[in-house]
Amino acid sequence: MLQAAGGPRWIVRSPQDPYGDGYVHTVATELYDDGMTASTVAKIDGMYASLDCTLPGFVEGLAAEWRGWDGVRSWASMERELALDVRHDRRGHVSLGVTLRASGPDWDDTAWSARAVFVLEAGEELARFATDLSRFLAM
Repeated sequence: MLQAAGGPRWIVRSPQDPYGDGYVHTVATELYDDGMTASTVAKIDGMYASLDCTLPGFVEGLAAEWRGWDGVRSWASMERELALDVRHDRRGHVSLGVTLRASGPDWDDTAWSARAVFVLEAGEELARFATDLSRFLAM
C-alpha cells in the first residue's frame, strides 16, 4: 500500500496465479483520492519473466537511480489495467502517477480510467517503497 499524508491511497492485493503455471499473475488493485474510488484486476508477468519487465524490477530500477533521470519512465501491466508513469524533479522528489483502467483488453482506449499522483522522497522513501512492493509481489 502507498498512501500520501491526507492524499491519495493505492492498494495492491496479493498476487494470484489463475492458470497455475507461474507465467501470468493477477493482482487486484484499488486507488482512492479525493472522493474517487477505482478498482481493477491487472495481469502482470509471473516468475519466469525477466526482472527488468516486471513491476518489482521497474520500481527497483527507479530506486537504484534515486539521484535522478531525464524524462518520464513508465511501466504497464499486460493489458494496461495498471500503469505507472514516474518523473524525477532533480531536487530530491519523484512523482509517481498510478493509472487504473477497466479489466480486460482495451486496444481502442475507450475503457474508464482513474489516476492519482504520489510524491515520494527520491532516496529512502522510494527505496522503501520498492523493497516493500518487491517483497509483497514475490512469487
